[in-house]
Amino acid sequence: MRSEETRRTQELIRSVETSLRKELPSSWSAQIRSEPSAASELGGRPKVSIVITTPGGAEVVFAAEVSTFGRGSAIDAATRGSLLRDGLGMPTVLITDFANPALRAACSGAGGVFADTTGWLRLVSDTPPLLITSQGAARSESAPRKARTARLNGPASARVIRRLLEVQMPIGVRELAAEAEVSPGTVAKILPTLAQDGAVERAETGAVELVRRRLLLSRWVADYSFAASNREVRWYLAPRGLDRVLSLISQQDDVTATGSLAMREYLPAGTVPVTPLIIAAFYTADPEIIATRFGLVNAAPGAANVVLARPADETLLSLGPRKGRPGVVPVSQALADLLTLPGRAREEAEQLIDYLATTDPAWRADEETS
Repeated sequence: MRSEETRRTQELIRSVETSLRKELPSSWSAQIRSEPSAASELGGRPKVSIVITTPGGAEVVFAAEVSTFGRGSAIDAATRGSLLRDGLGMPTVLITDFANPALRAACSGAGGVFADTTGWLRLVSDTPPLLITSQGAARSESAPRKARTARLNGPASARVIRRLLEVQMPIGVRELAAEAEVSPGTVAKILPTLAQDGAVERAETGAVELVRRRLLLSRWVADYSFAASNREVRWYLAPRGLDRVLSLISQQDDVTATGSLAMREYLPAGTVPVTPLIIAAFYTADPEIIATRFGLVNAAPGAANVVLARPADETLLSLGPRKGRPGVVPVSQALADLLTLPGRAREEAEQLIDYLATTDPAWRADEETS
């Protein structure tokens, strides 16, 4: 186990060293030095360091904290880097396999710097003046054998993510599985991917103790989309307008509203939506039957004002009408659909997220709020 960890660390260092050299001008040089016997204490030498040499021969030396991040807290990682910097009295860089958004934010907030194997890089020095930055991958390009990246476009993933976006933390694997009505094994496959991307943080027990909801939603819709992830999606034009469709829908018990209509249900009364209702989106077990019942006409997506989908997750059909209005999907599903529907639906999603943030700190833009 120890030799495997050492091998992975060495591979990580070599990869980051290669990436760093690509970002430097040809007249500069970069080297990562490793001294396993060095003592990381006040005034001592770092065990791993990055050395940047300028054309004039000046050296900038960064002490390096090498780690991979899964269950660990991004804040804890940034704190370790700060402690190493203070202890050694020199700038410190966190070297990792993937600097996820939470880690990048935590490092930047603590005045730290980072480098990863996908190309994310931030090196800052006052003496001599130095600033090197580059952008890497949106998500981790590799994962340990035991934590292969899971695709988040299926119904089981959707159930787990919806619960993470809605329930209070902390929550254990089995409890989350029960809440989402999936197997514990399914949860165990999904959580490492979410942790790898910084959307959740886990305790040593495996329980989820923090969720960055905006980041989690963004990670979900990187894989999921309304049009591609559901079983059957049909686009229609309502010749007599949306008002008639909405009047008929209110009498149905086999249709569930999502997208713009669901968003309007979740906004507080009297709130003016940021956009007019352009497209009405619904889930139903049989789009063709509903289209015939409402007199809808087939249309291209760009010309449609109604879209009907047979959901991959059939639990979305069991919500039923309420007080003369159709059932609506959970707020998290409405957001995912808005973010992947055409037109100005994304603006509606942002309006709803901003409202949620006023009552739930976990939706605020500050990803470190739990």
